[in-house]
Amino acid sequence: MVNQPRVEFSFAHFAPKLWEGLGCILRTGWVNRGVKSPETVREHITSCMHIAASIDGLSNDVRRDLLNMLEIHDWAEFVIGDQVTFRQNKIERQALRVVKHEKENQAMKTICEELGEMGEKIMNLWLRFVNSQDDVASLARQIDKYQAIEKALEYEEAQEIPLFKEFLYGDIENITHPLILAKIENLKDRWHRSLSK
Repeated sequence: MVNQPRVEFSFAHFAPKLWEGLGCILRTGWVNRGVKSPETVREHITSCMHIAASIDGLSNDVRRDLLNMLEIHDWAEFVIGDQVTFRQNKIERQALRVVKHEKENQAMKTICEELGEMGEKIMNLWLRFVNSQDDVASLARQIDKYQAIEKALEYEEAQEIPLFKEFLYGDIENITHPLILAKIENLKDRWHRSLSK
């Protein structure tokens, strides 16, 4: 992504070992698809935050809340790793998501118990995110989905692995925010141009 807006981290310095560790965990979905040098969980988090920072029309309070939520949304993966359910059928995927959520919930409790009052704030942010409790949480989840679609196109263009269509149609039904949908239309135009070359 070119000319990324600067983002400030609110919580990483409270858990430096975790933040460092997330930089060593490769995103499983890319590994499983044969992507060379795939992004780490920490890179994914940072990329999501850059996307959030680039969205126009958000109040400062909403943007800060959104950035904070995205900063911690995958912290559980420091404990359980990056577990994917993407390629299963709907029934299997739902069952795996329930198990994954239980593991993530326990992992976040363990992480946050060591952080005192700040841990309570982080846990509340995480619960809002996973449960899509409000408009900000819903937008955060859609940015998380969008980032994977955007990254799929980047990898397809750079490594000639057909990824974009799979990720686009795997997640498009979960994206409803007009600003994110507009970004997806731009990606689709870019994809069609690349196919015509």
